[in-house]
Amino acid sequence: MISKFSVKRPYTVVVGIVLVLVLGFVSFTKMKTDLLPDMTLPYAIVYTTYVGASPEEVETTVTRPIEQAMATVSNIENVTSVSSENVSTVILEFAQTANMDAVTIEMREGLDQIKGNWDDSVGSPVIMKLNPDMLPVMVAALEAGDMDGAELTDYMNAQVLPELESIEGVASVSASGLVEEEVQVILRQDKIDAANRKVKDALDGKFADAESEMKNAEEELADGKAQLEEGEKQLAEQTANAESQISSGQSQLISSEAELNQKIADVDSKLAEMEKSEKELAQKEKELEEGEKKLDALPGQLKTAKEGLAGIEKGIEGLENAAVGMESAASAFDAKAELEKQIGEAQQNPDTPAEILAGLKQQLAAIQGQLDAVLEPLKAAGVDTSGSYAGIQQKINSKKAEMIAQKTQLETQVAQLQAAVDDIPKQKKTIASGKKQIAAGKKQLKEGKPQLQEAKKQLTDAKNQIASGKTSMAAALAELNQKKISATIEIASQKAQIAAGESQLDAARSEFDGQKDAAYEKADLEGILTGDMIKNMLTAQNFTMPAGYVTEEGVDYLVRVGDKLADTQELENLMLLDLHMDGVEPVYLSDVADVVVTDNRSEVYAKVNGHAGVMFSMQKQSGYSTGEVSDKIQKKFAELEEGSADAHFIVLMDQGIYIDMVVNSVLQNMISGAVLAVLILLLFLKSVRPTVVIACSIPISILAAIVLMYFSGININIISLSGLALGIGMLVDNSIVVIENIYRLRSQGMPVKKAAVEGARQVAGAIAASTLTTVCVFLPIVFTEGITRQLFVDMGLTIAYSLLASLAVALTVVPMMGAGLLKKTAQKGGRVFEGLQNGYAKVLGFVLKHRAPTLLGAVAVLLISAVLSVSKGTEFMPEMESTQMSLTLTMPEETATLEEAAKISDEVIERLLKMPDVAEIGAMSQGSGVMGMMGGSHENQISMYLILKEDKELDNQELAAEIVRRTEDLDCALDVETSSMDMSALGGSGISVKIKGRDLDTLKTLAEQAAELVGQVEGTQEVSDGIEEKTQELRMIVDKDQAMEYQLTTAQIYRFLQEKLAEARSTTTLSTESRDYPVMIVNAEDTTLTRADIKKLSIEGKDKNGNAVDVPLDRLVKFEDSEGFSSINREAQTRYVTVTAGVDAGHNIGLVAGEVEKKLGKLELPKGYSFEMSGENERIQESMTELLKMLGLAAILIYLIMVAQFQSLLSPFIIMFTIPLAFTGGFLGLWLTGRPVSIIAMIGFVMLSGIIVNNGIVLVDYINQLRRGGMEKREAIIESGRTRLRPILMTALTTILGLSTMALGVGMGADMVQPMAIVTVGGLLYGTLLTLLVVPCIYDLVNRKKDITEEEI
Repeated sequence: MISKFSVKRPYTVVVGIVLVLVLGFVSFTKMKTDLLPDMTLPYAIVYTTYVGASPEEVETTVTRPIEQAMATVSNIENVTSVSSENVSTVILEFAQTANMDAVTIEMREGLDQIKGNWDDSVGSPVIMKLNPDMLPVMVAALEAGDMDGAELTDYMNAQVLPELESIEGVASVSASGLVEEEVQVILRQDKIDAANRKVKDALDGKFADAESEMKNAEEELADGKAQLEEGEKQLAEQTANAESQISSGQSQLISSEAELNQKIADVDSKLAEMEKSEKELAQKEKELEEGEKKLDALPGQLKTAKEGLAGIEKGIEGLENAAVGMESAASAFDAKAELEKQIGEAQQNPDTPAEILAGLKQQLAAIQGQLDAVLEPLKAAGVDTSGSYAGIQQKINSKKAEMIAQKTQLETQVAQLQAAVDDIPKQKKTIASGKKQIAAGKKQLKEGKPQLQEAKKQLTDAKNQIASGKTSMAAALAELNQKKISATIEIASQKAQIAAGESQLDAARSEFDGQKDAAYEKADLEGILTGDMIKNMLTAQNFTMPAGYVTEEGVDYLVRVGDKLADTQELENLMLLDLHMDGVEPVYLSDVADVVVTDNRSEVYAKVNGHAGVMFSMQKQSGYSTGEVSDKIQKKFAELEEGSADAHFIVLMDQGIYIDMVVNSVLQNMISGAVLAVLILLLFLKSVRPTVVIACSIPISILAAIVLMYFSGININIISLSGLALGIGMLVDNSIVVIENIYRLRSQGMPVKKAAVEGARQVAGAIAASTLTTVCVFLPIVFTEGITRQLFVDMGLTIAYSLLASLAVALTVVPMMGAGLLKKTAQKGGRVFEGLQNGYAKVLGFVLKHRAPTLLGAVAVLLISAVLSVSKGTEFMPEMESTQMSLTLTMPEETATLEEAAKISDEVIERLLKMPDVAEIGAMSQGSGVMGMMGGSHENQISMYLILKEDKELDNQELAAEIVRRTEDLDCALDVETSSMDMSALGGSGISVKIKGRDLDTLKTLAEQAAELVGQVEGTQEVSDGIEEKTQELRMIVDKDQAMEYQLTTAQIYRFLQEKLAEARSTTTLSTESRDYPVMIVNAEDTTLTRADIKKLSIEGKDKNGNAVDVPLDRLVKFEDSEGFSSINREAQTRYVTVTAGVDAGHNIGLVAGEVEKKLGKLELPKGYSFEMSGENERIQESMTELLKMLGLAAILIYLIMVAQFQSLLSPFIIMFTIPLAFTGGFLGLWLTGRPVSIIAMIGFVMLSGIIVNNGIVLVDYINQLRRGGMEKREAIIESGRTRLRPILMTALTTILGLSTMALGVGMGADMVQPMAIVTVGGLLYGTLLTLLVVPCIYDLVNRKKDITEEEI
């Protein structure tokens, strides 16, 4: 056994202790410190720009395809999106186990597949993984007395930023409130017009002579063209008369020819009719011959029919004769049936003699012979003779009826054939007459055909004569045409000469005009010297870049091209273009623009304690300790202040300071708890030596736990330290049980070493089981999900490590030290404790006699306490007090200028600095949007950070109320955040309701209705329908047909307006000796346009001749004022609007959210629309569900451990019953302190379920030991209670006092874990009473056996 080994080899144990102490100290110094545990956020964002697109266009074109592509990525759990103007943001939530690096690769592959479907205006999607290190580790401010904003900016850029960015562990530094200077190149239209006039004057002189020569040539060509047109007119009149005469003769010939053609056609038609008649006569003649043949065949058919009729009549006669014979054989059939029956019965009877059976069969054969003779004629007639007499008679009748029917049919047929034969002579006479008529018709056709053929020949000869006349007329017309062609050719030749002259002149004119226009266009500086041209020129000229290397004699020389502009003078003297025209000088930048240096000090507001200042935030690199990075930054601040007498750095928000305060507070609570626990031990044991043994177990267990924490990657944070603090009181429990047992055995006279070994052995199983039950309540946390697991897994592991270490210490170090320190000891009695034991024994005896009232009372108190506690509501995490606060000042819409906001802000700062608890204040406008932590950028908002004094008189809530009171007369709204490190933000904030559906207008209406219902719930404030941030739109509907008349498209109108509305952008950088200036290109005529100004604009188009014209914009478009969504939110590819509300200080989020959900049940939703609760209450319910699962699994594990300990399935229920009853103390503790049920409090209940069973295990185990020794059950129960009263009270009180400082909320950061300590302390106080009174009652009730000594093996 391990305790025996530790007693025999004490130095081995001492070596182990030294190793633990050394490793623990080294591990502690190397562990990084952070506010919270390392958390991996399984979120990614896809950010895509779509310039110029409305939210609806962004949703349709960008967001929806991205959502569909991302929905197939591995481990995806939820997809939400925000489609705003110009931007699509898709937020992806993955499973906690997702590998974000692999997921990012999948996301990129999916995005690559859809990018090809977008046009160039859609930007490339950017993937961002969320990281807690993205939040600033520190926010600070710099002020330097009388320095103004520009001087502070120079100092910040030159000295501060480079120093801070060089600190190891600092990822980036973002500053706000800097005065930014820039060089503006302002294009002047008057200068451009003056240069244009010079160029135009030079070109006008060159083109004047060429214009005069071309005008004279045009006049000569016009005279020749008029004479030629007169001769052409006379020729046309002469040829027209001759053509008219020829045309008249041709018309007469054509008319005669048409008449002949009609007559020929008539003759051809009659010939065709004759041929058709010949064919019809031949067909009728053939039909008569076939009819004559059919008449000749009728006598033979009649003879055949009569023969068949005679045969049928003979068959009927024979059938009737056979039927008469059948009637005479009726008795034979009956005899046969009787014999067959007798034979069957004889065969079934084994006693029937064979000769009788043979005789019967012989009689049957004789009768069958008679019947065969009768039936033979029937078979010949085709009747089936099988079956009975009646059946055969029926078949005979059927056959007879069939033959009669055949006879009737043949008789009818014979009669018809006889009539036909009798009519044969008459039919043959008719056929002969028809043949004569056909012969006469053939003769007539033969005689008429030659007459028609002769008439056709005569008509054809007349037609040939007409053709000959037409030929003569055509010859006359051809001669006339020949003469006309000759005259036409002569005229065409003359016209061609004139046309060639005109063509040459037109070509010359066109070439001249083209050259002239090109020259004017080329020399038009207004079209050349645009903002884009100057941007490109500045970028190209302000350039220096290495081009490569050349090598000479083994030496490499870098070839560098270009040099950068050094000052504004060089910028002004930059040549823009040379037209290479006489009398026209090259154009320089100063000829068309002014170059000035400006700054943005009118757009910046930053104050520190009323002085000009600069605020900046710092982010740390992943993997670095927040505390170490914060310390390095603070050290750098001190160095910079020493180097500059005026510089003063003020830390507005520092996670490092807060971490130090929290860590120190928790460490103080740990030390206080340990001291109180030691005092309790000393009070009960009344001896220093055993107290020293137990006191030594505390640091050893803690350092062992720290070693395990270091190697498992747990850092020092408020959660892990709270786990150690919670474990302080429990660490000594195992040691108390062991040392108390050793102390008791030693007092009974047992040798010291044997007492040490035996004392540890007796309780080893019980303390191992009790330790495992406490440890196993945190084991299920690995099966939970979400933020609950990430927050509390460190606490679970820390407590598990410390308790397992305390178990090892109790079984090794305590027996070893007990064997050395308890050599001389005696049991020290005490009247008080003895009286307590005796009183407890009497109470226990009374309770055992009244078990039912005791148990029912415990259950009733549980129910009442639960109802009282839940009535206080729920929350995610409690707020934490800190020395840092922040507030947002918002100006009314009608006074939303920065200047007015700055005046109000200065007044607020002045008033707040007069408050005793406020040490320093930093304020800045949100318009710059530099510091991401500030949220959205609004010109009418000022953000402030307040640093409070550590010994402040008011708490943060009271201070916030005082700030509001002091500023309530100002024309602004103040939103005060009481703690910049409030952990409740992890669970969301306030009430949030998502209304989902398809149509935006319907969603808008439903959101307004829902917001009205939410506002009716008591406790809600600042209710928003989610669509207050509307976008005021000026919609321009282009008349496409009207625009195309001026050769304009919708896209051209869009580009025109985009250029007008576009803001100036940096073109290049002017690097001087002191600083770098961005260079901006600005048009002097560009001003801030209003809607009225836009309606007055004109755009350049082209008329029907292709000439440029200015077209008023209102002629092409229709203007409409409208409101639109500033953004469109989607979740799971469904649109939604979020209705939000805050909860005032006097109400609880859980209770208010429940009332809101009831109210929203009255909301009538159309088909396809739904709402769901989200926000802080949803997160609370999710976390509560996970913790309840964890509690259920922990209860199962506790039960299994106790089954293994007691080797019984029933005994563990004695202790398990106390778990829910012990919750009574936790509920009462929360109710009495006025705290709602939070996630932290639920962790306390989980811990309580593991702790409360420990003393029960020790008590029940000892009762069983006494009973196995032969003691009666009730006597064993009372004796066990008396004996274990002291260790039970000691372990309970040490744990309670160890948590007392935390339960009282002593120190910074204790607010967060205070509910957990309250639940644990309350549960232990009440649970100890349960252990001492209810557990014995349940044991007595469950265990019916009075003697268990026989169970020993």
